[in-house]
Amino acid sequence: MSLPKAPSPPLFPYMTWAQTESFVSPWSLAQSGMPAPDATLLGPPLEIGPCLEWSCAGSLLQMEERLGELFGIAPERVMVTPGASGAMQLLAQTLFTPGARVHHESPCYQPFRALAGLFGAQAVPLVRNPEDGWSLKSSTLNLDQAAGPSHLFLTNPHNPTGAVTSAATIQSLAAAVEPTGGILVSSEVYMECAPRPEQRVHAAILAPNGISIGSLTKAYGLGPLRLGWILLGEGLQHLRPTLVDRAHLSWVEPPSSSLLLGLRALDSLPDLLRPLRRIEAESRPLLDLWIENNPRVRALIPPFGIFAFALLEGVRDTRAFARWLAQEHQVDVVAGEFFDYPGAIRIGAGLPPDTLREGLRRLEKAHHEWCSQGRG
Repeated sequence: MSLPKAPSPPLFPYMTWAQTESFVSPWSLAQSGMPAPDATLLGPPLEIGPCLEWSCAGSLLQMEERLGELFGIAPERVMVTPGASGAMQLLAQTLFTPGARVHHESPCYQPFRALAGLFGAQAVPLVRNPEDGWSLKSSTLNLDQAAGPSHLFLTNPHNPTGAVTSAATIQSLAAAVEPTGGILVSSEVYMECAPRPEQRVHAAILAPNGISIGSLTKAYGLGPLRLGWILLGEGLQHLRPTLVDRAHLSWVEPPSSSLLLGLRALDSLPDLLRPLRRIEAESRPLLDLWIENNPRVRALIPPFGIFAFALLEGVRDTRAFARWLAQEHQVDVVAGEFFDYPGAIRIGAGLPPDTLREGLRRLEKAHHEWCSQGRG
């Protein structure tokens, strides 16, 4: 009898770290989204009875209709998923098949470079540079129309830098991949942070071959509900039956309890955004000032959102720096290695002002100490 093969290297080590190490220090600057809101914002507690009834189908249809109203599209172009991660997995197994090329941004959130290969497609990095403000340009796409579909897989705002890709650029990128049969898939989980409607950029509304992914996690702090959605461009509605069928194979339907609370959340979005607006007014400016006044740090100050990606002068191994920072200075940050970009860290500002101020003070002191000791 043959022995089991050795396990493959993990494709998503960041999530293991996030679930076990990212929050253990008193000054955790590692979170990219909002903490959980006051539960009273969602109304009275749910009764157990409705959560255990087979009422999911009705709640699912209601949520798709409600999301269609919010985004101004037909509910037939909406799918509810178990978080944005479920949406990415579903789209990858449907679109990122052998023979396809998937252009993913770099640096990037790890699933963006892992999912293509997992389903047999060729992953092609699309580099974002700090010198260009981490922007994307359609002219940098290397497309071969004879090589099968070339899809584009990106985040907007960009994770980890917070750079926002404009509506015009999204349209240009989608148009560039369209002749190959390509689709632009845009994860827009941080777009919910935009304070004004005109700042929001949704690929599914802008391009017929665009798909938008969203969730209730980052701006609203409702990650434990595991509720996300897919919005299909008007030229992609024909994909919905296939996506629904594969969703049935994967998870059947989202839990009734999550759907019932999700419907309450969609009716309470202004209230759920109040904590974010307070963080933006009280804490986010502290991070901006820290970047502006720290000559050994280089970072884009994003137009909205609560995190930044800081390049640290004199630090090459940011994974080692982050471990040492947590052990010796009780501060958690996300190492750039998790985004395939050593030498930088992602810093979150979703904390009370005094906590963030002290965390940034400790981070700056630790950075100076690390460099003065020649750790590299």
